[in-house]
Amino acid sequence: MTKLKICGIKRTETLTLLKELEVDYVGFVFAPSKRQIDAATAKALLESVAGHPPAVGVFVNPSMEELSEILREVPLAVIQLHGQETPSFCQEVQERFSLPVWKALAVGGEADAAMEIKRYTGKVAAFLFDTYDPSMAGGTGKRFSWEQVPLLQENCGEAACVIAGGINPENVAELVNRYPAQMIDVSSGVETDGEKDALKIKALVERVKANEHAANNDTCRA
Repeated sequence: MTKLKICGIKRTETLTLLKELEVDYVGFVFAPSKRQIDAATAKALLESVAGHPPAVGVFVNPSMEELSEILREVPLAVIQLHGQETPSFCQEVQERFSLPVWKALAVGGEADAAMEIKRYTGKVAAFLFDTYDPSMAGGTGKRFSWEQVPLLQENCGEAACVIAGGINPENVAELVNRYPAQMIDVSSGVETDGEKDALKIKALVERVKANEHAANNDTCRA
């Protein structure tokens, strides 16, 4: 089954909807971005929605002090690192805060994805693959070649594999049907004019679940 994370949450009504739709993870961006929020806002959002999905904090090249300050206020379940954090830094974060670290890696740039995965293997709990953009750490809304997904997942070994970049309600069925991913991460693909769109979120979730239902029926008939 494909798990789903919706990232860049800024409003209570969005978080409430994601709880109702039983989305697996919600993401809060603490790095410079049009989706950035501060610790106080994230804390208030989570306190306003009892039973919310596990929260993922997204950071770009944070210091240990910054992480400590955020975690003192915000009950994060996962730390997602989206910058040039070293393998040793990622490992130290996991050990210091006793939380899983998801390391974002760019696909389509000069760096060899397989080599990058190897560098971080054993140091992180999951790899998140996003489309390379020299000007942005993520959230580009652009997809990379999904034909690479099976090999990326194979190279991840025991670490979880998260696919991001350019996923939206119109193309998500293609991804989960042709290149089954352990987890997908969506942000701009469910937005309209820079804000989360409830109709797009519902459509995305429905299409992911419909594909899973069809796959389960095929398994039962086999």
